[in-house]
Amino acid sequence: MSEASTPEDGSPKKGAPSNVGKTLVAMVWMYGGRGVGMLWTLALVARLGVANYGLYGMGFALSAVVGPPLDQPFMVRAMRESKDRFVAERTSRYLLGAALTATGIALIDVNYVAWFGLVVAGGEMACNAWMSPAVRDGHPERFWRVDTIRRIVSVALACAYLFGTPHPTLAVATMIYCAQYVVVFILGGIQILGHRPGIPGPPKVIAALTGEMLGMCLYLQGDVLLLGFLTNHTTVGYYTLTVTVTVALAAVGQAYGTTFHEPLRLSGGDLSAGPSVRNMLIIGGGTGLLVAITGVVLLISPAPTELAVAMLIMSVFCAMRTIISILSVILYAQRRDVIRLVANLGLVPVKLGLVALLAFAGAIGASIATVITDAIILAIYVTAIYRRKAKPDNDDVAVNAEP
Repeated sequence: MSEASTPEDGSPKKGAPSNVGKTLVAMVWMYGGRGVGMLWTLALVARLGVANYGLYGMGFALSAVVGPPLDQPFMVRAMRESKDRFVAERTSRYLLGAALTATGIALIDVNYVAWFGLVVAGGEMACNAWMSPAVRDGHPERFWRVDTIRRIVSVALACAYLFGTPHPTLAVATMIYCAQYVVVFILGGIQILGHRPGIPGPPKVIAALTGEMLGMCLYLQGDVLLLGFLTNHTTVGYYTLTVTVTVALAAVGQAYGTTFHEPLRLSGGDLSAGPSVRNMLIIGGGTGLLVAITGVVLLISPAPTELAVAMLIMSVFCAMRTIISILSVILYAQRRDVIRLVANLGLVPVKLGLVALLAFAGAIGASIATVITDAIILAIYVTAIYRRKAKPDNDDVAVNAEP
């Protein structure tokens, strides 16, 4: 199977970069942006203190809860719908982001967490709409390049204020950081001129896709909150560190899967147009190996044993989560929305129950619970994809039926 990009007519592009090549470039930009984000975190803590950073973190947490679920229907359909529907839904995506940001601005003198969270949620949604053509056509490296550049500029301007002012405040620093969205809204607004908005599918599709993302947020974050309630902040810190490392590495799978958007859309999700099993296993195994090496290094270092063992266990989670991220793209193309909804939302109580049951083992117990539930999700995805018949399941046909 060729892994080069294809144009709209389905023929391979001569000299087009390989999917692996585009993924590597996307990873360079992605982790460059994350590195800048880490520097921004250190700058906030150094100049404003942990308490102010905690307030900042609460605002970002709100944006993560509000933005991604609302954006999910647009994101999924952008890679699988016709050009006309894509353009119409991109317009709605931009307008919804603008509405969220406008609401946040209206609350600027009312509540910091609310205004910051809504401004970021809306700004990121508008940015996703603006960059959606690149993602739709299977070019994640272009998306992450823009994402990293805007973060570098925003952090540079905000840090200039933090370290160039005798008495900086969180509110002003945050406003400077959010100035990037002014440019995003201008460029996105020019892009949607002359296009009418469109709803991202029937109500059942919207509910399924939004519910899936809500379930994923609860699946990946709910255990942290529960562990904090049942144990202590130190244990939560160990587990959160393992989750942060593994989820960051597993993002490679999402970027790699994105490079197959165009051929999967043109083929209706045919497996021959998607990533090979061999490459999925290599990429998943590679990310898992990196986490395992980290765990071994921690084990022979003075680091806490609980953290080291938890990291070793989570290496299995990282490998599976990377493969799951790739398989999710195939399921998106096949319109298997019900399967993903059931897997992500249905396993939330299972995972939380296992975390509660194994809480006595701290971060190690939470890591075991995570590996068990992710193994179930992987089994569901593999079974659904590789037993697929000529047509999608009846439930998915009903959910995705256009009015």
